[in-house]
Amino acid sequence: MTLAAALPTLVTPRGIDILGILPEVILGGGFVALLLLDLVTGPAHRGRLAGFSLFAVAASFGSTVWGWFDTATPHTVYFGSFAYDRFGLFVNAIILVSTALVLMISPQYLNRRGLHYGEYYSLILAAATGMMFLAGASSLMVIFLAIELLSIALYILSGFNRSEPRSQEAALKYLLLGGFASGFLLFGMALIYGETGHTQLVQIASALQSAGTSIDPLLMAGIALLFVGLAFKISAAPFHTWTPDVYQGAPTSVTTFMSVTTKVAAFAALIRVFTYTLGETNVYDRWKIMVYFVAIASMVIGNVAALRQTSLKRMLGYSGIAQGGYILIGVVVLNPLGTVAALYYLAAYAVTNIGAFAVITIMAGRGEDMDSYDSLRGLAFRRPYVAAAMGLFLLSLGGFPPTAGFFGKFFVFAAAIHANQVPLALWGIATSAVSVFYYLRVALLMYTRPAVDQPSYDWSRTSLAGGAVLLFTGAGTLILGIFVTLIYTVASAAQHGVLPSGLL
Repeated sequence: MTLAAALPTLVTPRGIDILGILPEVILGGGFVALLLLDLVTGPAHRGRLAGFSLFAVAASFGSTVWGWFDTATPHTVYFGSFAYDRFGLFVNAIILVSTALVLMISPQYLNRRGLHYGEYYSLILAAATGMMFLAGASSLMVIFLAIELLSIALYILSGFNRSEPRSQEAALKYLLLGGFASGFLLFGMALIYGETGHTQLVQIASALQSAGTSIDPLLMAGIALLFVGLAFKISAAPFHTWTPDVYQGAPTSVTTFMSVTTKVAAFAALIRVFTYTLGETNVYDRWKIMVYFVAIASMVIGNVAALRQTSLKRMLGYSGIAQGGYILIGVVVLNPLGTVAALYYLAAYAVTNIGAFAVITIMAGRGEDMDSYDSLRGLAFRRPYVAAAMGLFLLSLGGFPPTAGFFGKFFVFAAAIHANQVPLALWGIATSAVSVFYYLRVALLMYTRPAVDQPSYDWSRTSLAGGAVLLFTGAGTLILGIFVTLIYTVASAAQHGVLPSGLL
C-alpha cells in the first residue's frame, strides 16, 4: 500500500485535449490502419492504399479547418505540452496539402520504378504525423519525439529503392548525419532544462524573463546546440551537406515530399522556439547573431553551389538551402511582419517546389529518374504543357513577378528593412540575382530544340493524377502571386493566434 501511494496518479485525458490533437490523431490512426490493410491487400490492388491514404489526409485536413474556427482563443493541451493555436493549424494545412499532392503522383512513379509497396504509404503518413506534432509542440520533449518520428520514417523512405546503391547511400548519409544532429538537439535541450528547470516553452520564457540581464554561458550553449539540430532539418548552411546527396539518391517522390514538408515543420518549431519563446528575452541579441550569419551563409552557399550542378534534383536541393536562408530572415528580424512573411514564404515555397519536383517524378522512366539537364533538352517540343509548368515553377523560385515566389521574397526583405536590418535584405537581393542564372539555364534548355543525334528518353506519360497535381501547383503559384491577400490574411491571423506569446 505504501508503494501504491507513492506511484503517480494516472490522469485520463480531457475531451479538450483530444480535440487539440485531433488532426494528428486522425492521421496517426490512418498510419496504423494502413499497416493492417497492407497485410490483406494484394500487389495488384496497392493503388487502393493510396486512396485510403488520401482519405486519411482529407479527414485530417477537415479537422484542421474545423480547429481553425475553434481556436479564436489559443491554448495548450496535455498540461502545456502541445499548443492548440492557429499558427500550428496553418502549418498543418501546408503539410497536409503537400502530403496529398505527393500521394497523388506516387502510384504511377512507384509502379514504373518497381517500388510499389504498401509500407510506402504508411511511412509517408507516419512522417506527416510527426511533422504535425512538431508544428504544434510547446514542450522540448514533444519537439524531440516529433523530430524522431518524422526522421525515422524519412530514413527508411530515402533508402526505399533497395536495389539502387545511390538510394542506399542516401539513406546511410541521412541516418548518420541525422543521428549526430539529434544528439546536438537533445544535448541543447538538456542544457536549457538545466538552466531554466523547465521543458515547456511558456515556462522557459517566463524563467528567462525573470532572470533579468544575467546570461549563463551554458544557457547560450544549449540554445546554440538546439539551433544546430533544427538547422539540420531546414538544410541551413553549414549543416546542409546531406541535402544534395539525399535529394539525388532518394526516390523522387520521396524527395518531393521531404523537400517541402520537413522544412515547413522545422521552421514552425524554429519560429515557435526562437521568435516566441526566446525572442522577448535577454538572450535575443546573442542568438540573433548566430541566425544572422547562418541565413547569409545559406543564401550564398546555396545559390553559388547551384550554379555548378548538372542534376536537376541536386540543383533544387541547393536551391532549397538558399530558400531556407531567405525564410530565416523572417526569424532574425523578430517582428510580426517577419513571422507573417515567413509563413507566407513557406506556403509559396511548398506549392512551387512540389510542382518542380512533381515534373521530375511524372517524367521518370523505368530505368532511372530523368533529372539530368541533358534529359530536359527539348522538353517543350515534346511535352509543351509540362515544360510550361516547369518554367513557371522556376520563375517563381527565382522570384519573378507575378508569382508566389516574388511576393515571398518581397515580404521577407521588406520585414528586414522595416526592422533596420538593411544589410540582410541586400544579401538576399544580391543572391536572388545570382539564382536567376541557374533557373533560366534550365528553362532555356527545355526550349532548346534537341540535336538530331540526341538520344530519345523514355519519358513517362502524364497520368490524370499527375496532370491534376501540375494544374493545382501551377494555379497555386499564380494565385498566391496575384491574389496575395488570400494567404497573407490567413498568415496574419495565424501569427496573431500563436502560443506561447499569448500566455505571457
